[in-house]
Formats: sequence, structure tokens, C-alpha cells
Amino acid sequence: MKKGFFLFVAILSCVVFSGCVKTSPTVFTINPSLTATIGTYDFISSRTVPSILYSQHANLDTGKTLIITGYTSDPVSPRDRIVLTVTNYTGVSNTYSIVEGQASATYYHGSSVGYALGGIVSIQKVTTTTITGYFSFNTQDNLAITNGLFTVGLP
Repeated sequence: MKKGFFLFVAILSCVVFSGCVKTSPTVFTINPSLTATIGTYDFISSRTVPSILYSQHANLDTGKTLIITGYTSDPVSPRDRIVLTVTNYTGVSNTYSIVEGQASATYYHGSSVGYALGGIVSIQKVTTTTITGYFSFNTQDNLAITNGLFTVGLP
């Protein structure tokens, strides 16, 4: 009789509490991405990695540098990547000029490297979990990388 009663209570509690889900705090899953158009080719990253580099030299204290690296998803060119760098990153929305040295961008294609001579990196929105923005630049070998978009988690 006691076993039957405890079994009934256990089943009843499972039924009653099985629908209860704790919803606070909410956990958001970030799907990092980086895409761009390179000529007629659509660059789509399979892995996008944000990182912060802190200055450690007292005489050259430039604060934080934000680095966003997007690795290609193209199996034909598995070493291709785009690297965006924002110097003096403050954690707020802003547009950074490559010409003025506020940002830099590099496109790696196989064994060749295209350094940006002009363009922008724009951080449109910074939340408690993500950084989103866009970019475009021209490399020293006249390659135009346009329509660039990125979304990453906070490094």
C-alpha cells in the first residue's frame, strides 16, 4: 500500500511539474557570421571568431583592439579568411576609417594576402551579448570586398 501511494505521488508530481520550465535568466544562443561579396564571389564564413587585444606597453597604451576573423566555408579554398581590426575599440557603435588608421582589413586567399588601402569597418550595434556591423574595403591589388556584414558574440 505504501509503495503504491509513493508511486502515485511520484507519477503525479512528474505530471504536474513536467511542464514547468525556468525562463529566467534567458539564455540566448549567438550564431556568429561574416559574409561579403568579393567580385562575383560570395564569401560566407563557416566560423567567425571575435577577440580583444589589450595594449600591455605603458608608453604605447592604445586601449583595446577588436579583431574579427571570418574563416571561409568554401571547401575549394579552405584557407581563405577575412580579418577586420578596429583600433581603440570603445565598446560602442561607431564607424572606423581604414584610410585614417582607425581600422584595418585583410583578405587572405590561398597564399596571397590583400591588405586594405581604403574602406570602413562600422559597428552598428553593441548589446550585452553581440556586436553587429558592416564593412567594405579595397585591397592594394584592386580587389573590392563589398556588402560585408558580421555578427559576433562579445569576446
